[in-house]
Amino acid sequence: MTKVIKNKKMKYFQVFISAEDRKQADKILDSLLRKKLVAGGLLLSGPSRFWWKGKIVDMNYYNISTFTQENYKEKIIEDVKKISVEEVPMIWFITMEESKEFINWIDKSLK
Repeated sequence: MTKVIKNKKMKYFQVFISAEDRKQADKILDSLLRKKLVAGGLLLSGPSRFWWKGKIVDMNYYNISTFTQENYKEKIIEDVKKISVEEVPMIWFITMEESKEFINWIDKSLK
C-alpha cells in the first residue's frame, strides 16, 4: 500500500548509511530516531575493502540499515553529514516494494 500525499504517491526507502565504528553508528542512528526521520535501524558490521585517495583500504566498517519516507531524504542526508566523521559519508536510498503492515509501522513510527 502506498500513501497518497498531495496527489502524489508516497515512496518508501530502505536507507543505508556508513559509519567508521560502532560509536559513530550509534550516534547517527540515535539522532535520526530522535528526530523521527527513520522508523528504526539495524547495525551491520564486517570487513570492508575500498579505494580511498589512490590506495586500497581494509578496515572493519558499520552500515546502518533503516527505513523512511521520501519526504525525509534531504533531512537525513543533512543530519548524517553534520554528525559523521567521514569525509564522504555513504548514504544511499533503495525504493521498497512494501507490505501494508510494514508501511503502517513506518508511518506510525514517524508521526
